[in-house]
Formats: sequence, C-alpha cells, structure tokens
Amino acid sequence: DYSVNPPSFADNGDGTVKDSVTGLVWQKADGGEMTWSNALVYAQTNRLGGQSDWRLPTSHEAFSILNHGRLNPALDTTYFTLSAAQYWWTADTQVGDASQVWAINAGGGIGAHRQTETLSAGGTNRYHVRCVRGVAMSDRPVHHFTNNLDGTTTDLDTGLTWQQAEYLAVNWESALQYAEGLSFAGKTDWRLPNIK
Repeated sequence: DYSVNPPSFADNGDGTVKDSVTGLVWQKADGGEMTWSNALVYAQTNRLGGQSDWRLPTSHEAFSILNHGRLNPALDTTYFTLSAAQYWWTADTQVGDASQVWAINAGGGIGAHRQTETLSAGGTNRYHVRCVRGVAMSDRPVHHFTNNLDGTTTDLDTGLTWQQAEYLAVNWESALQYAEGLSFAGKTDWRLPNIK
C-alpha cells in the first residue's frame, strides 16, 4: 500500500548482487543445502567475486532482501537465482537456546528453527546458505528515541515518527483507514508501518 525504500538491486556480473538500499553485497546463487555449522564454514571460506570477507547474514539483513510482493520464493528472481531452498540460514541463534537458528523462508517469513531440521542433519527441510558482505547491520538494532511530548516518539536512527498510544483493535482495512484519516500532533501524513 505504500512504497517506502522499495527494494533496489544491481547485478554485479560476477555472481554477486548489490542491494542499493543497504549497500550490502549478496551471493546471487545460494550455496546449496547444508547444516548450519557447515554454512558458517562455507561463508568463511567463500571467495566469490575475488572477495574473502563473506559471512552469514544477520537475521535483519536476511529479512531485508525478502520481497513481500512475491511468494515462493519471496525473492526477486531477476537478481537472485531460483533454488530449491525452503529456508536460508542466518548467523543468529535464538537468545537462550543456541540449538535454534534464525532463518528466513521462501514464503517471506522469519523464525528460529532447530539446526536438525535440515536434510543434511537428518531433517526433512532444505536449509540453504546465501552469504553477504559489507558492514554488518546489527542483529539487535539499537534505536535512539526522543519523546516529542505530543503523543509521538521519533526514532532518530530512521527518522520515523510513531504514535505512542495504540488504537483499539480493528481489522487491517479499518487500520489502513484510521491511519490515512488521522490528524494528530499537527501531522496528517500518518500511515501503517510496512513489515520491515
């Protein structure tokens, strides 16, 4: 419903894709199905495009390349090579349970999963690896907020201003209408946030 920082990719012609929004460079074709421990080693030894600083993405980085206007895979296959992957590993384990690793899925979601779910570990799902390089986005973003003392809070990192109080539970269509019609704190350009 809103186009805010839409995905923008460029094929580098060397098996890599640059994300113009984040500046990260991604492996175009994933490295195939493997255990999470093998995915970590794969990333450390990857030399794609003549570069040696490949790594597994953080969960936020991996989620950032998903295109929620597409399904199975929720990736832009103009830039990312189609594979049989159901999931892609990230570098992040679940807080309090290191046996579970965050993974994005072909349907556009993200969640923590047992390492044993992948075929290579005796499971029934296909977990693949797709490496990234560039300055890491934190897996736990630190936000700097300011209270505007008018019922709103501004996130100084993103520049977004948020309504502090929740609105009564409504369905999605009503929520869209509420946000579109909202005149609050001297502003009329309110909207629902996107998934990212």
